[in-house]
Amino acid sequence: MDGNYNGTADLLPTPSTESPSTLQPIYTYPELVFCAVGFSILIVLTLSGNSLVLVAVARTKKLQNVTNVFVVNLCVSDCLSGFAFLWSVPGMVSTTAGYPLRSEVLCAMWAALVYLGVGSGLYSLGNIALNRCILVTRPMETYQWLYTPKKTALMILGSWLVPLSATIIPPLSAVGGLGFDTDSRTCTDIDARPRAAMFDRILFFVFYPLPLVMIVVSYVLIWQHIRRHFKTYRKSVRQRMQASTAMPSTTTLDMDLEDSCPGTPPVTPRLRHAVSSRQLTRTKNDQLEITKNLFVVVLAFVVCFTPLGVMVVIDSNRYQLFAGMVLFVSGCINPIIYATKHPHFRPVLRSMLRRRCQTE
Repeated sequence: MDGNYNGTADLLPTPSTESPSTLQPIYTYPELVFCAVGFSILIVLTLSGNSLVLVAVARTKKLQNVTNVFVVNLCVSDCLSGFAFLWSVPGMVSTTAGYPLRSEVLCAMWAALVYLGVGSGLYSLGNIALNRCILVTRPMETYQWLYTPKKTALMILGSWLVPLSATIIPPLSAVGGLGFDTDSRTCTDIDARPRAAMFDRILFFVFYPLPLVMIVVSYVLIWQHIRRHFKTYRKSVRQRMQASTAMPSTTTLDMDLEDSCPGTPPVTPRLRHAVSSRQLTRTKNDQLEITKNLFVVVLAFVVCFTPLGVMVVIDSNRYQLFAGMVLFVSGCINPIIYATKHPHFRPVLRSMLRRRCQTE
């Protein structure tokens, strides 16, 4: 494959400080073909999975709530970044110099849309975590005051404006540039542009730290709140058990059981002890399941977005394309984490898939 590529495009018509002869490809052609196939598969899965979630929300009234507004925004962000990066696949498999589709201005536009979608997706993850944190740990009055239609719309708007500013303003200020990068053969930021490393760091520090802090802090607060809640609940159950052994008459636990199961026979001490034991076991299992789900959410975020961030920080271009593939994995698993595990999403998506299989 010829390494002397020409004709890159970016958002700023400032000439490169490096001659074309110094631009050597850092990936072999088999590696580029492998990445092209991998990206194509991930993009198809991302577009199909997120589109299914969007259709489910549009068709089901129950799913149209504040939390799912951020889920929808996340799905749109993933679809945008996936569709925009799809136009880089021809560049990875082509052996011609420059962008093979001959429209390098469009290549710069696709690069900007990829970064915009990735950035908006990150802030959507942060907004989802914050929304759940406020809903679980704060009074309902606080939640209703914060998540009005206007304030929610402003949050959505901010999740797009912040990454848009970080993507557009630096190239217009002679910091980096967007277009066809000869190193990775993709529509992205051009490493040969003036102060390209600074542009990478700007994108990283605008996109990554704040959503990461929002996610980690929010889920830690949720976990602490649930832990305190279950400790209080277990203490209350023990107090009821002690009261039931000291007082042979009808206890609060008896009344709770009789209220929830009218017409049942009188509650005996053995039955009270069995019910309390089951409640404690169920409480422990619920706490374990919640902790595991929160760990999966945080782990998925860190695993998918950290490798590319590390490559940017250490200024290493050799493995950024592979780290980008890991990043796109998040677009495939986000619908699973944030939608299919939801008790309201699961039956809707299952019904949609069943109908589609029957029609086929």
